[in-house]
Amino acid sequence: MLTAIGCDEEENKRLAEMAERHLERQAEQSRQVTELQREVAEGSRRLVEADAQARQEMVTLQREVQAERSEVGRQRDLLEGERRDLAAKRRLDPIVAAAITNIGLLLACLLPLVLCWYLLTRRVEPADDQAVAEVLLEDLVADRPLLLPRTDGVRAIGLRAERDVSRSPDDSDHADRST
Repeated sequence: MLTAIGCDEEENKRLAEMAERHLERQAEQSRQVTELQREVAEGSRRLVEADAQARQEMVTLQREVQAERSEVGRQRDLLEGERRDLAAKRRLDPIVAAAITNIGLLLACLLPLVLCWYLLTRRVEPADDQAVAEVLLEDLVADRPLLLPRTDGVRAIGLRAERDVSRSPDDSDHADRST
């Protein structure tokens, strides 16, 4: 019995040691679980903070993108306005050029008519008789008359008559042949 009791004691010791080790392991596991829970809680807290910060950054980025979009839209509207202005000028320029050309042609055509109207409506003062007589005498005396037609049978009075007087009788034959 002693052997049996001795074995029991040893077995109880062994069981007690096992129970102790089991309790130590359980305590270690509890400590580890507690540490893990603390780390999980800390990680969750950091995750929530990071998520909040990421959402804040996303909101900020969305505001910046929206501001850039509105700026791009404003610049697009300005470009569209400039494009419309240029298109209107391109349509208007040929019309203006054609109008200027037509006005120039009209003025060029009206200028002779205006000149004729001016000449026709201008008061002409009668020329005195002496001035008219001088012009007619100069035309009669001229080698090539402008007002009166030249007749071959009628001799001009004036310079030729003076030439005939100054010529000698020998020259008159020569002069008659030349006329």
